Amino acid sequence: MLEELKRQYEHVVKSIYRGDLLESLKNFDSISEKDLRPLLGKYYPNQKSLNQAWKTCKGSLYEYAVYRYIENIVKNDKKLKDMFEVVMGDDVLNYYKDQIVVRNWSDIFPDVDILLINKKRSLVTAIISCKTSLRERLTETAFWKRELEKTKTTQDLKFLFITTDKDNELGTETNRYILLHVIDYAFITNMEKYNELIKAYKKKYGERDDFSHLLAKVRFIDEIKEVFEDFIKT
Repeated sequence: MLEELKRQYEHVVKSIYRGDLLESLKNFDSISEKDLRPLLGKYYPNQKSLNQAWKTCKGSLYEYAVYRYIENIVKNDKKLKDMFEVVMGDDVLNYYKDQIVVRNWSDIFPDVDILLINKKRSLVTAIISCKTSLRERLTETAFWKRELEKTKTTQDLKFLFITTDKDNELGTETNRYILLHVIDYAFITNMEKYNELIKAYKKKYGERDDFSHLLAKVRFIDEIKEVFEDFIKT
């Protein structure tokens, strides 16, 4: 079922957005609800079951859409391609689990959807978490960032959070603190939501001395290439 949804997403990207993965990602909510959700009807005739299944499928599809976009960025830039590889799914734990694990009685792993890998050193550069709706998930990301900072082998890992900010949750004080003071970067894939958030931040905190410096950590998704380029320099 999920593979069918991915194939339909690729079809929409190609036929409606002419292969433009950025524009497709920016319009993910519209694509997912209009073009993808109806496909679940043949699997779940019961509306309640359909709604529950869709929550899981939509999250997985968003991860896939983000992956396709950043994978394309890396593959089409020589410097990035020479340095990085983008992995998701089973490859995350099959090959890189020892670099992202917290060991305490047993192996515990952070919320990882995508990894940015330094190919030359076979090391994880960044952990990427993707969520359409936040709920408590940004707090979980902050927790893992702090935990991995405690260990020498994982303390330099970058944490990136990517979201549509569907329900305008990034504006809460807790999430604002996490974005500006805990994780390394947050990227928003919905342009309208991004503009609303930046406007609200500037109105409330714009006069603080460190505001501009901290706000640079919150970006629209089309700036992720610049961040990857900065990773090469460091």
